[in-house]
Amino acid sequence: MIHRLNLHNPILIVEDQRETRDLIARLAKSFGVDADTASDGKIACEMAELKEYSLFLVDLEMPVMNGFDFIKTIKEKKPESLFIVISGNDVPEIIIKVMKLGIFDYIIKPIDRDRLYQILERISEFIRLKESERILTQENEERLKAQLNWILYKQSWLTDLEKNIDLSKSTLNNLKQSFFSGGGFGAIVSIVEILQATAKKEETSYNFSSDVVELLFENIHYTKKGLRSLEKSLEILNKNFLNSFQKTNSGQIHDLLEKSRLKLESSNKQYSKKKNVLIPQISLPTNGYDIDADPNSLSRIFTELLINALKYSSNNSVINIYISASGGYLNINLKNEFDPQSIPGIPKNKELLVKQPFYRLAGFVDENLEEEEYFTGLGLTIVDFVIKKHGGIFSIHNVIDHSLGEKPVEVVLATVSLPIVD
Repeated sequence: MIHRLNLHNPILIVEDQRETRDLIARLAKSFGVDADTASDGKIACEMAELKEYSLFLVDLEMPVMNGFDFIKTIKEKKPESLFIVISGNDVPEIIIKVMKLGIFDYIIKPIDRDRLYQILERISEFIRLKESERILTQENEERLKAQLNWILYKQSWLTDLEKNIDLSKSTLNNLKQSFFSGGGFGAIVSIVEILQATAKKEETSYNFSSDVVELLFENIHYTKKGLRSLEKSLEILNKNFLNSFQKTNSGQIHDLLEKSRLKLESSNKQYSKKKNVLIPQISLPTNGYDIDADPNSLSRIFTELLINALKYSSNNSVINIYISASGGYLNINLKNEFDPQSIPGIPKNKELLVKQPFYRLAGFVDENLEEEEYFTGLGLTIVDFVIKKHGGIFSIHNVIDHSLGEKPVEVVLATVSLPIVD
């Protein structure tokens, strides 16, 4: 049974053959979809300047401006645009070339009514989901910015002491643990309160407990580092990515990953040696693909993903990184083993939660790794944010790996998928 489809804006049919053009328009309207038509790519570009369209149905071979050039032109101005190619050309090489442009689907003429309806139905659902995701992302961004600004604000003042503070060794150890696990801000406030409560004034000077002062001196580095990480987190959340995008090939992505790997390896040698975790050299992809990217922000999130993998890897294991391409996306995969006795990896019911601000899946792990830029609890949130700004997809979850030995092993697989451009 055919239901009327709900597309907020009309579709634009770009086809030089009038009979085909009119046929698709009639079919679309029978599905409840408004349709405009254009006889070549140049006319369609002019129409797209004046009006918003949910979708472009494009023929490849047309006079004045062909389908390839039309898709490239529109994508430069409106990267989020959706395209369906309609063509009589069924040569696999041509279809692959077209799919690399990042189109939604490819229909081979003659036009089949049921096939067209099924694709438009998927487009309608896709648009609905993207709009829901956009609203959710916007709400998350605003909530995250508000949370970060509040944390920064709280560092500018200290509350009055309202209770007696226990100066036992266990209290000091808990504060030290808090510092090392990324919670240094609350601990700093507590230490200052302890100093206020225990200070002994002698004329023009004060006497303090040496244990408390030593703890303060020992951990001021981590508090400063935490403040810097908050600033870096806000910096990337407020960044205008469109102004920094540039065409980047898969070889350059490989170099960014290698640079992050070598930098992490160099700055955390003792930690890696203690855990005996190896990160082998990354293989260069065999085929060259281009993406629109901000190399600086990608390099920073690659480092964040490597740090995350290193922290949660089991002892005596390997972190593997490999690059592939499929479905119009360049995929960067990071795979690490984990100790199921300590942490559960990323089970299915936690896949979305781990990308939420300040969500902690595991208990305490050593947070004090060099090169870690973002505030504790925000690493994967910012990775997801940056990849969405690139029009890509970030996923992290448990998978069963059959390549590690005789028995299959459950591992964590983090995948960054970035849309390929022609």
